[in-house]
Amino acid sequence: MRKLTGMRLIVLALAAGGSLSAPTHAQQAPNPPPAYPASPQTPQLSPVDDASSRLQPTTEEPLSAAERAQPPAEPDSKGWLPPGGTVQIRTSEQGIRYASGGVGESEREELRAMSNEFSLRIMSAMQGGGEYLADAQVKILDSRGASMLSETSRGPFFLAQLPPGDYTVEVNVGDQMQKQSAQIGQNQLQLNFYWR
Repeated sequence: MRKLTGMRLIVLALAAGGSLSAPTHAQQAPNPPPAYPASPQTPQLSPVDDASSRLQPTTEEPLSAAERAQPPAEPDSKGWLPPGGTVQIRTSEQGIRYASGGVGESEREELRAMSNEFSLRIMSAMQGGGEYLADAQVKILDSRGASMLSETSRGPFFLAQLPPGDYTVEVNVGDQMQKQSAQIGQNQLQLNFYWR
């Protein structure tokens, strides 16, 4: 009977979260574990065993649009790729920063996120149906007619960081050309070009 009581204490100790390292006898236990624990004990998993610890999101803050738009440390770099992105921000020979794209939804989201870093936003689409156009030739002239930028847009959206002033924007698609005046001030200016 005494042996059976000792076994019960071991089973109760294990149920209460004890260990089997040293058998407990009734005479040696100053405070025997309660017969029924007040609350069930859940086994604690180590971080290595806990699968959810490997799936926790990181606590790093995502990069802001301003941080993504900063050029790399190399001063002679003509273009760079923001971390995790596909849209390249480039600099023209005249020092004008620009970006283009928007072929897929992810590129459009990237351009929207960095859009407030640019003073001019150009969009090219088909008239009527609204289908976006890529490969438009964009040329920006200053008030004296000097070329500030001449590049091919990789997608329907073209962003440029121009200093305040008056400009002429020429966009060519195939053999068609359109011009619009642009007055760059404090707020971003959007120009839409529609093609037949």
